[in-house]
Amino acid sequence: MQHGRSNELIAYWEQLRGTRAAPERSEIAPAAIPRQLADIFILQASQDTEAKFRLAGTRICSIHGRELKDSAFELLWQARDRRSISRLLANSITRKSPVAINAEGISARQRTALFEFILLPLANEVHEQFLIGMIVALGQPFWLESDSIVESRIRSITTLDTSRSQYAGGSRSSPSPKGAIHTIIGQNTDRLQLLDGGKSSLPLKTRAKPLPPH
Repeated sequence: MQHGRSNELIAYWEQLRGTRAAPERSEIAPAAIPRQLADIFILQASQDTEAKFRLAGTRICSIHGRELKDSAFELLWQARDRRSISRLLANSITRKSPVAINAEGISARQRTALFEFILLPLANEVHEQFLIGMIVALGQPFWLESDSIVESRIRSITTLDTSRSQYAGGSRSSPSPKGAIHTIIGQNTDRLQLLDGGKSSLPLKTRAKPLPPH
């Protein structure tokens, strides 16, 4: 993770989940993560509907120049990336794997800025699925929040298998690098590939095999 607030949210998610695959949505306490609230969102989806914002922090809405509640997460992305984002969300929910997306945001005036998106799955409910996430700018362009981001482009994606993390003295140690899984999306393709931890990353323009259907 490249941003300190991202690390803090992931650590909080890890603490809540304990030895489970993911924490419950009801366990999220805003008072425990006050520094992150403006950058946090929650997505809600079902088997028959796309993931939509259940809520979005004030800074996220300001950066995009609009209220995001009830809008589809996929619509933040350029058209060629939306299928990949949809499949990535489904994969994260199914595998209960946290995901980091490094993205380039393009503004209404064609300026660009780099962002980190964090997706942390929550435990499935009866008919709904949820993720808590964060969007943070990597750097603070002077124009951010005055020149709205109108679409984002995927630069790279990393998923992390935290199943090997262990509690010691009540706190979870950092996940082993050997548990990492890198998901590479080339800039010229909407296909995904999962690589077992320990293998080197592929160049962004590498064409990869598609994920099997869920």
